[in-house]
Amino acid sequence: MLAPQIEYSEREERLEFVQERFVCKYPSCGGCGSCNLPDGLPAVEFFADYIDGKTEFSTLAAKIWENR
Repeated sequence: MLAPQIEYSEREERLEFVQERFVCKYPSCGGCGSCNLPDGLPAVEFFADYIDGKTEFSTLAAKIWENR
C-alpha cells in the first residue's frame, strides 16, 4: 500500500497507514526495520509531521535511509 498523500487524505487515514506499516512483528520480523527508526523513535512520533499533514511521508521516509 502506498502512503496516502496529504492533499487527498484525512489525519486518521495517515495515522492508520503509519500504524499498519510500522507495526512491530517481533519475534518473526526478519529484520523488517520497523523498530530501527532514527533516534529510536516510535513510528507515530517519527512520522508525526506526516500524520498532522505538514510533510509528505516520502520526505520523512527518505531520512531513514540517510541515517543508515
